[in-house]
Amino acid sequence: MMTLQPLDLSNRGEILQLVEFINTHYLAAVPLTESAVASGRTKLFWAQVDGQRVGASAYVERTPMLAETVKSVIDPAFRGKGYGAKLSQAIEDQVKRDGYKKAMTTVYIDNLPMILIKLRQGYRFEGFHPDHERPGWHEYSFGKLLT
Repeated sequence: MMTLQPLDLSNRGEILQLVEFINTHYLAAVPLTESAVASGRTKLFWAQVDGQRVGASAYVERTPMLAETVKSVIDPAFRGKGYGAKLSQAIEDQVKRDGYKKAMTTVYIDNLPMILIKLRQGYRFEGFHPDHERPGWHEYSFGKLLT
């Protein structure tokens, strides 16, 4: 069973560990920074299985009804074991527990495993974003009403 452990924002060492983990294992045009994490605007979590960290995820409130899941990544040592789907479900469940009525996310167009996971979990395609973070980096957006 996968659980989400909230990041301790009072622990600078833990913040730095998470920033390094995400920036090492999550391909992004804009790296995560310590100051962005410490702001508290993004709700960040370590993903754990049997007490072992296997990944991380986060969400950002976009409106009082809508949260965007971001920075979901599984450690390469644990990929291919179904943890991506479990992490996607765990962060969705967290968003719902926190009172949001809709979850959305963007996925790089070449990340076929996550695109398939989102579609299987009932997310609907909502848009194409060419050159979203920089030229040549295209993303799809997906959304799901949380009932």
